[in-house]
Amino acid sequence: MPSSTTSAPSSPGPLHQLYRGSVPWEPLHPFPEQSPADRERGDTVIAALTRLLREHVDPEQVESAGRLPDGLTGALRDGGFLQLMIDVELGGLGLSAYNAFRVLQAGASWSSPVAYSLAITNGFGSGSYLPLLPDGPLKDLISARVRAGVVSGGADAEPTGTANEHRATTAVPVDDGKFYEITGEKVFIGNAAIAGLMDVSATVGDEVRLLFVESDSPGFEVLGRHEFMGLKGAEIGRLGLHRVRVPAHALMDENEEGWRMRPGEPAAATDLGQLAALGRILVIGPPSLAVARLSLHWSREFAGRRVIDGRPLDTYEEIRHRIAQTAADVYTIDSVMLWVLHHPSAPELTAAKNITSLACWRAVDRTVSLLGGEGYETAASKRRRGVPPLPVERFFRDARALRVAGGVDFMIDRWSAETALSDIVPGVARPVPEAAGLSPSCRAHLTHLHRQAADLAAAGARPASSQRRTTVLGAIGGELLSMSIVLARADQCGDDPAAQTLADLSCRSSRRRLAALWPQLDDDPVGDLPAWDLLIRDVITDLPEGCP
Repeated sequence: MPSSTTSAPSSPGPLHQLYRGSVPWEPLHPFPEQSPADRERGDTVIAALTRLLREHVDPEQVESAGRLPDGLTGALRDGGFLQLMIDVELGGLGLSAYNAFRVLQAGASWSSPVAYSLAITNGFGSGSYLPLLPDGPLKDLISARVRAGVVSGGADAEPTGTANEHRATTAVPVDDGKFYEITGEKVFIGNAAIAGLMDVSATVGDEVRLLFVESDSPGFEVLGRHEFMGLKGAEIGRLGLHRVRVPAHALMDENEEGWRMRPGEPAAATDLGQLAALGRILVIGPPSLAVARLSLHWSREFAGRRVIDGRPLDTYEEIRHRIAQTAADVYTIDSVMLWVLHHPSAPELTAAKNITSLACWRAVDRTVSLLGGEGYETAASKRRRGVPPLPVERFFRDARALRVAGGVDFMIDRWSAETALSDIVPGVARPVPEAAGLSPSCRAHLTHLHRQAADLAAAGARPASSQRRTTVLGAIGGELLSMSIVLARADQCGDDPAAQTLADLSCRSSRRRLAALWPQLDDDPVGDLPAWDLLIRDVITDLPEGCP
């Protein structure tokens, strides 16, 4: 894995510069571009995965059966797709993080459940820890299992909640510290039923630590599979551990507390926190772009074949506006992922989770509305009546998971703000950046961004009076980061009219959301209401008998 993916920068990144009142123009320039050689390597792997999925996976069959096809995991292992970023010496493909993103996006365009399983292994799998491990028995164990093509994942979430500072699962030293016995329950675990090696978070003494556990260990049990409104067939399940015995060297040296489900904690700035942020965005970013691009394709296809009152649907102004907004969402996701994967740091990677998943949600939700009944109808039903069986409804349900996985959207906003506010310092007022490559409309957005950054710094300097206020600050920071990245890319594109138009549309959308967010900073009606729990209880007392 490239070392850049595990080394947090020492100077403030773009997000933190925004919280200090500055438009982060210099860090965003020059805007990254994938080299032709790197792109060619990625194209080769994408083509191979595409052929494999077309041969082994019928997405509608996976949807109806709720299971991935037999033999798929072996085929993915044989093709090296379980080790996209692992060094070639260990049997991996040695891809860059951006190429891994592209490969996962190609998989997500065909089958979300397959892409999810691949993303868990590549983003959170045991092999991702190898750059952090010193030479020794743990590194030797993981290297051997990775070389053999192990499916892996991380077991962190628990029934008591995924955002707790500590874990109910415990690891107790036994035999004079030569072994640990792990006891607890884990839920919503990716690859639960198919993983051969799993890193498990557990409380050891007063700290939360990671231990690497072989799934065939006595006491390690798959208790069941979760069923969701989407992601049908994804191997997400519940694990039980009853005095699972692991050698002492299976305990990772670095303290895990704070890095995975609470990225706003100071520990998120460590290499381990950086690794978790990268893993999270590799799970969320690829399907976000895949679904948004599919939504754009479906919208254009539908509008191109429909005729309303003798006019093609795609000639109507409102329809063209909606399709253009979807194109702008695609451009936003693509731009953000291009930048954060070439300059990975935990704050921007964390903020990118919401930027990409929410843009994807807007795109697919808009597409369902545009297609009307066909958008809500299943592909199987459309096929039976002889219309194009676009799987909009299936991907709509799959996309909703992206706002939940890796931390629910509003908590990501809160954690993102907490990280930035924890070390905020007064910034130096700077003029609006020179941006010769921007169109007049985009330059106007840059001027607005400059003012908004100053307002964010002023708001951040005030003591946070509530969790609600911190959450809103995080949402504002995310929108400003999105605008910064999109404008920086458009600036580099110069006189490309498509890039200027897409950046303009993206920024217009961000500004509308920002206009709605600012008034919420000091608007916390629930916190001001006396006995609000009594009030809410009274509202729901008249539910019909038998309601759950």
